Amino acid sequence: MRADTQDRVIALTYDDGPHPGHTPAILRELADRDVRATFFVLTERAEAEPQLVRSMLAAGHEIALHGIDHARLTEVFWPRAVARIWRAKRRLEKVTGQRVSMYRPTYGAQGLAQFVTARLLGMEVVYWTAWAQDWLDDDARTVADRAVLARHPGAILLLHDTTEDGEAMREGPLPSFDRAEVTARVVDELRVDGYELVPAGELIGRYPLVRSVTTQRPWVGLKRRVGTILDRATPPAR
Repeated sequence: MRADTQDRVIALTYDDGPHPGHTPAILRELADRDVRATFFVLTERAEAEPQLVRSMLAAGHEIALHGIDHARLTEVFWPRAVARIWRAKRRLEKVTGQRVSMYRPTYGAQGLAQFVTARLLGMEVVYWTAWAQDWLDDDARTVADRAVLARHPGAILLLHDTTEDGEAMREGPLPSFDRAEVTARVVDELRVDGYELVPAGELIGRYPLVRSVTTQRPWVGLKRRVGTILDRATPPAR
């Protein structure tokens, strides 16, 4: 998903927070630069840090849904996945005190049932078209450079205020760079290049959207899980 425009405008978004150690410093860098962003939060983390969520809203940032936790819903039987989205939205709205209107699936993974559920619940499903790969450990300058190099008019830029899920850990050590420094570098460099940074909701409201759709046959995930079970049950060759 991106905005259909040649204007130099980018939506700045963050996933996986709020995090008491990282998010406040990111908010300070954004405030110093008068930039507003969209935070796709995990409901359980928002419930653990309600004051931080309220501070984000008071600063003019958007709060959107990423999930109850960081579980991959395409690995969950679809009725349960649907129920998790509904509960996550309802619980997050109790924290924010306002309607949640955007949703980004964890890992960007979703099936048709989850997409339809989000839309029926009044949420726009928001993906991204640029990222910094900031779930990988690197220095802040390199991470920021990846984000800036991915820029294009109408982009939705994906950053993270934290990354602590199991899949990230399998790719190497958890990131130790300063996420606030990454934010500062990204904003400053994009502005030098003439880009305006806005929240995702503002970008979506200002321009028409271009969407791309990928599909996976429903039996693919089942086949993979069955194959794993069979592999475990098969005695080793002698």
